[in-house]
Amino acid sequence: MKDQTPAAPAVTERQVADHLVQLLSELLELEHDLIDREVPLSAYGIDSMTSTWLSGELGERCGVEVDRAVLLDRPSVVEVAEDVVAALARTRHKTPADPADATTNSPSVQPS
Repeated sequence: MKDQTPAAPAVTERQVADHLVQLLSELLELEHDLIDREVPLSAYGIDSMTSTWLSGELGERCGVEVDRAVLLDRPSVVEVAEDVVAALARTRHKTPADPADATTNSPSVQPS
């Protein structure tokens, strides 16, 4: 008989993007509506130092390890959100017998 445990609710790109905008707003002391989700993060002065903090905060909130290089390589809020959701989806589709599960405990977002 199949396990009837309900799947964890999926995190949407919108939720991830909203959280990233909130983090940027706090970091940059800007109103949420002044942060354009399509503009490269570098336009807001995001560099290797601030990307380290952002990746930690975003990863903690979303339950996924976010490599700080993703915030530098995937320039916009929208693109980062797409990567995070894709990493979470890959994890949800793994089976317990998947050999990759032996090497990692949480999903990871790596630069493309």
